[in-house]
Amino acid sequence: AYNQEKSVDMNMREKNELSSLIVLFFCLAFPKPCLGAGKECCSSILLDSDLAVHKIQGDKLGFYTQLGYYGARPAYRQQGGEFFIFYYEEEQHWIDSRYFYGASLFSKLVNEMDGYCLDDHNNWSFYNGSDLMYSEVLTSNCSKIEDVCCQEISISSANSEVKTGNQSFYLYPDLLKETLGIYKSIGVNNGRYVYQHENQKSFLEYGARHYWFVTLGIGKNSGRMLHTGGSVCPEHIEKEWQISDKNEDGEGVWKEDPELKITCVKKTNDVTPKPSTTKGPVAQSYVQIEPARQASYSSVAVVLGCILMLLLSMMIGMFARRFHRAWGRGAHGKQLLFETLDIE
Repeated sequence: AYNQEKSVDMNMREKNELSSLIVLFFCLAFPKPCLGAGKECCSSILLDSDLAVHKIQGDKLGFYTQLGYYGARPAYRQQGGEFFIFYYEEEQHWIDSRYFYGASLFSKLVNEMDGYCLDDHNNWSFYNGSDLMYSEVLTSNCSKIEDVCCQEISISSANSEVKTGNQSFYLYPDLLKETLGIYKSIGVNNGRYVYQHENQKSFLEYGARHYWFVTLGIGKNSGRMLHTGGSVCPEHIEKEWQISDKNEDGEGVWKEDPELKITCVKKTNDVTPKPSTTKGPVAQSYVQIEPARQASYSSVAVVLGCILMLLLSMMIGMFARRFHRAWGRGAHGKQLLFETLDIE
């Protein structure tokens, strides 16, 4: 009786091992059904909030794009930035990290939900300096930067021409006037567009210290215009812009310019495609595949092939043990086949 119970336990254990191998084999061959039952999540996410949250945790907001998976869910990295958002399995919620997927230390944003997609439900809290604080206006949604923010903007101020006696509202009227005008996006940094003036002398960017800044060079810590906190898109900011000035002691200070504003000149989706004037068939240009990309695909195929071969070897070994055990018990013919495949 003891040997019979032991045989039953071994058969059950082998069944469980075989089932696990089959599931693992299927998930490697068809990953999407295993990750969220085939549910499609957004590849581009906008994490946004109001001015109050921007002033505290603005460097973590902005646009994110999917970069692989973590915790059996899509994971995201800030466009042009250093932050990540991923699902933290240990505590069953979404968090941010400055370092990499899986690093939970110093997390400042938490979405208390365990949905497969980041934008399934918004239950966000942010660290306000002492505690995590829930926010109704802190949200993540499916958006692309080119659909939300303007690629071409205008910075203007009615105060650029204002004078009180011989004193201009702008301490350096000529220099600051050069800062006004049309800016065009040239890239993405910290989850937001970076803009360059059409005269190529000034730049507008969102710095890591939670502010929009007009400077004479990207990454510089001195500039001519400033907005603390701001927004994901500069054209959405309505008030609290400041300009460079000096106090009575000759020290550099910031002075608010209530008339300074940024307006949208053109969005990507505002561009109307020009009708084709070409008549007759058009020859498609030859496109050469980059060797590096081919090498990347080849390496992935080799890795997957090795894993599949390993799983196949394990399954063959398992069936071999069953065959040997059944043969030792005297099974032959169909009985030997049935016991090997565990068919009753």
